[in-house]
Amino acid sequence: MSSHGSKKNNSQTWKKLRHANPPKAATGPFRKKQTEVFIGNLPVDIKEEEVGHLFKDFDVKSVKKCQTAFKSFCFVELASAEMVQSAIQQLNGSLVSGRRISVAISEARKAQEPPKTVTKMPDLELVPYKELGWNCKSLPKGGSQISSPIKHAVRYAVPMEMRSSFLLHMLRDCFKNVTWLLSITKVLGKAGLLVMDSIPQTPYFWAIHLTEECHQNMQKLFAALAEVESELPFLASQDIQRGTRCLAECIVGDEGSAWNRCWVLDKVENLAVVFFVDFGHSHTVPLHALRKLDKDEFWAISPLAQPFMLQEGVFPPQVMMRQILEGEVFGPSPREAHILMFAPKVG
Repeated sequence: MSSHGSKKNNSQTWKKLRHANPPKAATGPFRKKQTEVFIGNLPVDIKEEEVGHLFKDFDVKSVKKCQTAFKSFCFVELASAEMVQSAIQQLNGSLVSGRRISVAISEARKAQEPPKTVTKMPDLELVPYKELGWNCKSLPKGGSQISSPIKHAVRYAVPMEMRSSFLLHMLRDCFKNVTWLLSITKVLGKAGLLVMDSIPQTPYFWAIHLTEECHQNMQKLFAALAEVESELPFLASQDIQRGTRCLAECIVGDEGSAWNRCWVLDKVENLAVVFFVDFGHSHTVPLHALRKLDKDEFWAISPLAQPFMLQEGVFPPQVMMRQILEGEVFGPSPREAHILMFAPKVG
């Protein structure tokens, strides 16, 4: 394949996952939207279509749902600043499925947050060497943990989904080995990253490293899943437990959704909290919406996304998804060797 042909195919693949209208102007790598509202305290199982219907009278342009195992919130872009003010006046404090939602301007919400210097974050988790699967004679004999003499004025707790203890458990259940975790540390230098998930107000994010090898793996994986998706049976509720590897529908941007590999984190009544291994984020889905995907052939390709950390600064309140960041990888984090430090290119 020629270099020109490879770049063209790569571009087409990334566009399938990338936001339809990426920012054209930014302050640093991010851009603030004047026409976006933040909706908090939403029901966990609410769908983006339902949120869009709630704002139907205000000319909705896009809806982005963000969710953890226990909370759900949305960012909705409207047609104008006037529509934003009208939506806040009419919908702030209204009831949705028994919850009183909050509706506010995204930027205003950010301005009200306390400065980082007065926000004491939990300390980072110390990671035992053995959890990383390393076998290196140069490791200190007396020490069993990775620590750093560098003292930071502000520290951020490593998200659970990025901790080595979680990743090792998930990798062994899904892929039967942990070599993917070790291979991450080899990435250095200039890189283009397709952001798949970010943790607002922290430096942590999941991204796909845009390389030819990753492009080939993505094409191969998505083609295989698309071919069998409709033929795979749905799992019975009693067969779904923590650690079950399966297939679930994942929102991949304004273009819609796609069925993707996932691993069950927890089971709560008629819902399952799953971790999408190729996108690096968790989501709550109904138990009846999970398909069986237990054949090893579907787990031969390592996860597409990997964890990163901004070298400086944090992500804004908005969850940055499907944005391509160009910059440089400077090596592993001092605390978690599989989380790479990344500095976006300015300008």
